[in-house]
Amino acid sequence: MKLRVLFLCATNSVESPVAEALLDGLDPAHFEAFSAGIDRGEMHPLTVEIMKEIGIDLGDRVCKALQDVSNSHFDFVITLSDRARSECPEFPEGELVHWQFDNPLVVSDPDKQKRMFRSLRDQIAQRIRLFALVQTRFVSVDTNPHDLRRSA
Repeated sequence: MKLRVLFLCATNSVESPVAEALLDGLDPAHFEAFSAGIDRGEMHPLTVEIMKEIGIDLGDRVCKALQDVSNSHFDFVITLSDRARSECPEFPEGELVHWQFDNPLVVSDPDKQKRMFRSLRDQIAQRIRLFALVQTRFVSVDTNPHDLRRSA
């Protein structure tokens, strides 16, 4: 059974769609990724651009608000902004995790902002890889106790 993961940020326009797309691309066999914002925003053009650089097209993606996913079950709810963390409702069956990143929207210089978007993408990718590795190892050990004996 796939683990259902919700990535939540303020407007579903920067951090959460990046995280959703990266997890979908990394391990669709073990995870079903979703994203939403506390509010529904519009996809930031730099989000689309920096993801295209790595072969992921978010151009036709529709942003979702928390209300669009609030009645769903998730195994993990990962908040990606301070606002998302403070306004995240309770998902009774989901483990709540917070990942803190610098906000690239606070920078006004276009070149620096683009560098921050790329850095954000790469930081999220690192966290996604670690998260997936830990969860799949945990699931593997949890579902097959013989794996412990083989590695000992």
